Amino acid sequence: MRERAWVVCLGVLVASCTAPTERTAQRASAIQNATAATDYPEAVLVNLFCSGVLLSPTVVMTAGHCKSTTYTVTAPNASNQTATASRDQSFFQGDPRSSHDVLLVFLDSPISVATYPTIASSAATAGTEVVEVGRNQNGQITGSLWETTAAVSILGGGDDLGFPYNYEARPDVSQDGDSGGEVVKKGTHEVVAIVDTDTVEQGIAETDPIDLFARIDQLHDDITNAIAAGPSDAGTDCDASDQAAGPPAGSSGGCSASSRSTENLPAILAALACAAIVRRRRRASR
Repeated sequence: MRERAWVVCLGVLVASCTAPTERTAQRASAIQNATAATDYPEAVLVNLFCSGVLLSPTVVMTAGHCKSTTYTVTAPNASNQTATASRDQSFFQGDPRSSHDVLLVFLDSPISVATYPTIASSAATAGTEVVEVGRNQNGQITGSLWETTAAVSILGGGDDLGFPYNYEARPDVSQDGDSGGEVVKKGTHEVVAIVDTDTVEQGIAETDPIDLFARIDQLHDDITNAIAAGPSDAGTDCDASDQAAGPPAGSSGGCSASSRSTENLPAILAALACAAIVRRRRRASR
């Protein structure tokens, strides 16, 4: 019986420690048979469940809700170069309605590609065709990167849905694991946004779901300055007063509301529950 209890505990712990924290809703109608993203060597995998994009040899951009204490970044289309990181800078305050769901990760060692993408400095116009790059194909999170083959178009800003830091786009093809993946103007390497969330995830009723990409043009100066100067709040999180006050006027933010002290809470709770089960088993066997 003790052995069975430990097996159950192990299963609970594995599930709690490996569950993805993506915001995008996985649907059967999403990306199917996508093309391998070999044309995008700057696209990267971030840890086990997120995507991202190299902006420079040592700076990766991903989604704010992909924040962690440490990072492993792999560029599968750039000779599988890998780097680790523990420094970051977040512009996310926990809700895409009120902040940019964007995170910069500062690598401990460089990942080199022939050219790095440019960052949009102005808003993409309605009708702009884009390509999404992410790690999910046919509903499965993979260790490879894929580009969308569907004609994805930006509809405009997300203000009417209450998401002023996002673009609306259709069709909604992003899935779990694609969060943080680059969204580029078709035929270019100009990053206009990253994969963030959608109306399904946000509980917004639409006849056809709408993708909500985190806009980059609104953060252009912050990002370029961070690339030049390094992280401004690396290794820190917002405290209660920071979150209550919000970002200063004219600022994009700079703190993350996802406290590192709580990001492993499910695993901690699972471990406590397992310990209680084992104790009860031991008492019953006496």
